[in-house]
Amino acid sequence: MARKAATTTDEKPAKVRKGSKTTLSEANLVDLGPERLAAILLDLSSDSHVKRVLRLELFAEAGGDGLALEVSKRLATIGKSSSRIHWRKRAAFAKDLDLHRRMIERLAEDDATAALDLMLDLLDLATPVLDRLSQAEGPIGDVFLAARDGIGAIAANAMPDPVVLADRIAKLLRRDDYTQFGPLVNALAPALGSKGQTSLRDTLEKLLAARGARSTSGYDARGAVYKDALRRLADASGDVDAFEATFAPDLRRTPLVSAEIARRLLTAGRAEDALATLQAGAPSDKGGRHQSSLEERLGWEEAMLEALEATGHHDEAQKRRWAEFERTLSIPRLRSYLKGLPDFDDVEAEDQAKAVARRFPRFDTALAFLVSWPDLLAASRLVLTRSGEINGADDTLMAEAARRLEGGYPLAATLLLRASIQYVLTYGVATRYAEAARQLLEAESLSVMIADYGEYPDHPAFVADLRAMHARKQGFRAELEALGGVF
Repeated sequence: MARKAATTTDEKPAKVRKGSKTTLSEANLVDLGPERLAAILLDLSSDSHVKRVLRLELFAEAGGDGLALEVSKRLATIGKSSSRIHWRKRAAFAKDLDLHRRMIERLAEDDATAALDLMLDLLDLATPVLDRLSQAEGPIGDVFLAARDGIGAIAANAMPDPVVLADRIAKLLRRDDYTQFGPLVNALAPALGSKGQTSLRDTLEKLLAARGARSTSGYDARGAVYKDALRRLADASGDVDAFEATFAPDLRRTPLVSAEIARRLLTAGRAEDALATLQAGAPSDKGGRHQSSLEERLGWEEAMLEALEATGHHDEAQKRRWAEFERTLSIPRLRSYLKGLPDFDDVEAEDQAKAVARRFPRFDTALAFLVSWPDLLAASRLVLTRSGEINGADDTLMAEAARRLEGGYPLAATLLLRASIQYVLTYGVATRYAEAARQLLEAESLSVMIADYGEYPDHPAFVADLRAMHARKQGFRAELEALGGVF
């Protein structure tokens, strides 16, 4: 049809969105039509990756058998290669590998059994391929992790022989040089069933026993892989005793491991056993080979409280909660303590807890507690009575506490802002100059709300002191002037 030369005066040209027809989008490409798109893709097929994508898509359309064979051939080719993968080629290699992983997932829609075999073949390439790299982390390693994490969904629809599947998993674990395959046990446990789980457990125990007979003293990385898999199998079957048996007796007496075992015993309804396990693994301040971290101690304490409650030792659990609160000002611990008190006793206990916080040796911990609880009046009084202990190094705490206090307690908020500013300028923390400039302007805006500074200098005097001590901090001056301030 011929294009109109001009519109009439009664017609208004339709608005055309600028670039709407030339933007790369699925809708616009569809408008090109199948013939035109086919011609374009065929022209692009000189690129090896595009050619492989097109071939796989054609096989997928033709039927599952052809796609499975094509993917299998490519995986076999990759498996035969042993040359180093140059860093320039890693992105392309990862892209190709991930293409085949996604095609296996496509195949699973029609033939889950074949897809499961191919995904296991892909995972079997992990160690030899990663051996060809200078480091395992990166896009290539991510493809194998994605395959590992997605295999459970495929296995749920497949009907593998459980013993054969157990043998395939054991093979992967024997070559797990990069400790990637532990989660496979969890993902494939349902497909293994009791028969497959028993077979895998027997195989792993034999492998572990063989290593124990050969190994000398020291850490056994391969043995650790087998033990981890056995623990996962024990969890899958709910066998707490089997889980415990994978740890050496001295490890069972550490806070970390005793807590892991105890949590499973509690789930199994064996509260007394859990309590005994935790008591044997209580944290010690003597140090030694199995010195516990703070996180491990907290995990052990949490499990101990649960075990005490489960065995009817409520009063003992309450004593421990209160003692830990006095030691750390832990809000979760205080809340659980108050929840365990009889009605109306919690009000008095809360007042007592605030008194503990006000006299707590660490000012920053006390401030964080009172601001978060919250008791802003008590937090303000803490700032005013212990202002000499304010440490401006913790910019997150200073900013959050000042923000909470500024509405009702502007002087306390100002003292926190000043401490942060002084820290930044005194130690020349250039990365916080912009933040300090904003805080100085914020302190200026708060000054109109403060009728009496008491023993503290007012805002002009504070700024004069800053200028006298830090006039050479040109970076701070520039940040302040950019915000409209003067220094």
